Amino acid sequence: MVENIVCFDIGGTFIKFGLINRDGHLVYKDKVPTPKSNIQKLLPELLAEKIKKLQNDFLIAGIGISSCGLVNHETGEILFSNNIPDYSGMKLGEILFNLFKLPVSVENDVKSACIGEMWKGAIQGKKDVVFLTLGTGIGSTIIIDGKIVSGSRYLAGELGHTVIINNGRSCGCGRRGCFERYASTSALVSDFIDEKNKNSEVIKKISGEEILALVEEGDSIATAVYKNFINYISIGLSNIVHLLNPEAIIIGGGIAEQGDRFIQDINSEIKKETMPIYHQETLVFPSILGNDAGLYGACYLTLKKLNYLHV
Repeated sequence: MVENIVCFDIGGTFIKFGLINRDGHLVYKDKVPTPKSNIQKLLPELLAEKIKKLQNDFLIAGIGISSCGLVNHETGEILFSNNIPDYSGMKLGEILFNLFKLPVSVENDVKSACIGEMWKGAIQGKKDVVFLTLGTGIGSTIIIDGKIVSGSRYLAGELGHTVIINNGRSCGCGRRGCFERYASTSALVSDFIDEKNKNSEVIKKISGEEILALVEEGDSIATAVYKNFINYISIGLSNIVHLLNPEAIIIGGGIAEQGDRFIQDINSEIKKETMPIYHQETLVFPSILGNDAGLYGACYLTLKKLNYLHV
């Protein structure tokens, strides 16, 4: 009977879960809403229920968790979560190990997604990689020599809070001019709505994907805002290139899945912002695994814990 890893990707709205076998094939997936209250009790119960149900039909060798928030991957503890009330401090790895006596890996969702892309996605075979997800903010992680850079207190890799504009827009982190205040999808949306309002066109809600569609249609305001957006992204990424000299930068999030133009424009612009010696044919790639990347990363880390992988 083939051994499988049951994997969870825990977010503020949904918990995606699936079963991935030792060969890296996703054989089952589903999702459920994240509990809105009493998380310390209801979340472990929910995960345990799904694991037990899968154990009825599959051989489970381990449990992989990709989670929002700051994570101590060595202890499996959620250090801090802004998205799920009362989630901070949960010793999730310990709880699941005590229930099932199976190896458990717990890692931050963006770090897991990056590992997933390195294993089965856009950047297979690469060892020095930076991964960013563009959404409400910018999630990011750094991989050097195939290993996640965690820092002394598991806080490394917050590239969204590096400053690209001195004394710029205020950020929720308490600083001003942060990368994510200019280069996240929410920043693109905010800038577009502001420009439309200046032209007496009242727009209350629009998505980044819809703005990119307007760019393709030749909308002048969308095009101008988009051009600035690409420039902001490239300024931030050029700092990363000069600091880390990665083999690849991968960008995830819904906006990166809207066709080739977005990634091509970043690759073109970033060459204007970096020294010529750093140029390479293609540096920035879109995510391939999309919403499944975190599940694959959780599986990979659990397989490593089981010594089933030696890379």
